[in-house]
Amino acid sequence: MSRLEEALKTRAKTVEDRDQIARQLSNAVVKSVYLHPGEMYASPEPANLTIILGSCVAVCIFNPRLSIGGATHYLLATLEGKPQASPRYGDMAINTLLRELRQLGSRNKDLRAHVYGGARMLQTIRGNAQESIGDKNVQLALRMLSEAAIPIDKRDTGGRKSRKVTMRTDTGSMSLTLVGN
Repeated sequence: MSRLEEALKTRAKTVEDRDQIARQLSNAVVKSVYLHPGEMYASPEPANLTIILGSCVAVCIFNPRLSIGGATHYLLATLEGKPQASPRYGDMAINTLLRELRQLGSRNKDLRAHVYGGARMLQTIRGNAQESIGDKNVQLALRMLSEAAIPIDKRDTGGRKSRKVTMRTDTGSMSLTLVGN
């Protein structure tokens, strides 16, 4: 324990004060990670993840048994329906995140998921129908998590606003802020 930590804990008048100081110190040393599109993060080390989403999707997964978690930020569901070896595509990104969490000791039955994003920011036109890239991204996440039997505790998808998502990987705490008009 550093001298600063010792001094702060010594000055605390109650157990609650000491607990609050301990939480603040714990937060102060946690690594911050910004996930760009096409990136994924999973580690046994605690981190505060930040993800900004439009039509992209973030799949955030937490294991309360091991107090570990991670997330992925992908741009497109797949490329022409074919699996691609890039975390820019949801099929690869989700599989990679699940593989990393399994390597850290997780079992699918211990995992809980949150799915965010998929706003209607960009659209592609195929024939007479309009398909939203965001909708495709969300559908892929829901399908893959269902196939892996991982429950989705929270979902905030669609609409026309961007989102800012934060996740604390060792506690699973999440926050969501809508961005834009």
